[in-house]
Amino acid sequence: MSNNMQALRALMAASKVKDNDAFLALMTDDIEYYWYMHARPIIGKTTMRKFLINYQANFEQRDWTITHALESGDMMMVEGVEQIYDRSRAELINNPFMQAIEFKDGKICKMRDYYDASKVQAPVRKPATAESAA
Repeated sequence: MSNNMQALRALMAASKVKDNDAFLALMTDDIEYYWYMHARPIIGKTTMRKFLINYQANFEQRDWTITHALESGDMMMVEGVEQIYDRSRAELINNPFMQAIEFKDGKICKMRDYYDASKVQAPVRKPATAESAA
């Protein structure tokens, strides 16, 4: 198993147990993460930590399986299925995905996710009220 695949597997393991420190330790400080197509990227570990906290409030990562992987140097393409529980809809989702992952010095520096966004929808944000603004 390559060093890059070992890093990805460690990332997957950290995700399942919500160990955000271990998760972020596998990324460069300037990580660029594209959660879904056409979205602005999440850039940097501080922003990534905020994303993880928000994501974990709404979704529970139950499984994350890689079915195929290709590597060329520091570039990796993986295909698989993740099983996540959507708390807002009380629904277990089997979500096929594809990821393009770039590594720098053994850490993930850029990651792009591709999946059917109609299956995994971002939680609806409630409008701010006078109470929540205070």
